[in-house]
Amino acid sequence: MIKAFVPNFLTLLNLICGCFSIAFAFQFQFDAVLILVLMGVLLDFLDGMAARLLNAESDFGKHLDSLSDIVTSGVVPGIVVYQLFKLSGNRVNDFDLNLYLNPIFNLDLIFSISPVAFIAFLITLGSAVRLAKFNTIDYTDEFEGLPTPANALFFVSLPILIDHTYLIDSKEYLLNNYTLITLTISSVILMNVPFRLFSLRLSLRKYDYNIFKILTIVLSIPLIVIFGLGGFSLVIILYLFLNVLRNLWSLI
Repeated sequence: MIKAFVPNFLTLLNLICGCFSIAFAFQFQFDAVLILVLMGVLLDFLDGMAARLLNAESDFGKHLDSLSDIVTSGVVPGIVVYQLFKLSGNRVNDFDLNLYLNPIFNLDLIFSISPVAFIAFLITLGSAVRLAKFNTIDYTDEFEGLPTPANALFFVSLPILIDHTYLIDSKEYLLNNYTLITLTISSVILMNVPFRLFSLRLSLRKYDYNIFKILTIVLSIPLIVIFGLGGFSLVIILYLFLNVLRNLWSLI
């Protein structure tokens, strides 16, 4: 019981990071969102490590981990992209529910929402499907599809990347409905297709693939240095590109 407390406590800290991220996302404080999601991703790694080291793995812990992940790596990026849709200038419409409910409940209900922006929550749905599908699989050398933490890091760092000085001339192309919808749908597909992606753990069994893992780490450093926190979006793109090369290499 005491052994199980440590990994479960780390998992709950991950969940708290996700909850705090939601609050900051609604205030457009994207730097804070990214930092909290990074902390959540780290805690997600540590809780699994702690469970293995303490021999405290359990079904309860796995389910709790998935529930925490759906918040930090599913709900949070969905809200961030929803906010990006709003920033892109989408029209906000007022929906008056009084026409339907007022005669019954005598309530004053008017909602101001941007309908197009709700497409963002396909990310949340896609993350939930992935987590449910792969909940019991223990990955070591490879993943099937893009892991939800990597997908979350891409989207929560995207607002920071878009605002970077080097991309100021491209902002109108990055922050528009077509780009955001394309990225959203692509992420849902990438998370749930059986596309082989390497983990960053170095392998003694597949040592020839280690070069791609080392390249990912080495090339990520200048991206983070140049683009700051926004560089994490580019790191995920780099990671996907190197995986395409790795899979092509395996066919040779």
